Amino acid sequence: MFILEQLKYGQKKPYAIIKGIINKFDFDYKPSTGMIYPSLKRLLSNYYIKKSDYGYEITDSGIKYFNENYDNYNKMVSNFIDNKIFFNNLRKAIKNLFDVIKDTDKDYIKINQENIINKINKIAEEIKNGD
Repeated sequence: MFILEQLKYGQKKPYAIIKGIINKFDFDYKPSTGMIYPSLKRLLSNYYIKKSDYGYEITDSGIKYFNENYDNYNKMVSNFIDNKIFFNNLRKAIKNLFDVIKDTDKDYIKINQENIINKINKIAEEIKNGD
């Protein structure tokens, strides 16, 4: 669907398709050529795209397929972006937690380690239970 979306705007070579997908997102996401070339091959075999002298172009079947699946594609992209943002923020928060623990007075950690672990486990339980 990423590729079909790029080709809806005109013929493109694989490098331009990858650049177009990268530009779609505001964060670091880069599809690899190992993903693009097999996808192009599948799209060609399903007659959703065709190869031309100027790269690849979408066919009428490809446009129809894209339009029929656009709502699901849009939801998938939205979920992907939300998850990517969430996990980036989560990584930063966990790194910050480790940095704070590492820099905190060791006696404080020793005295409060059970309380700290219980609080972290409580957050895990709340997420698990949907609280």
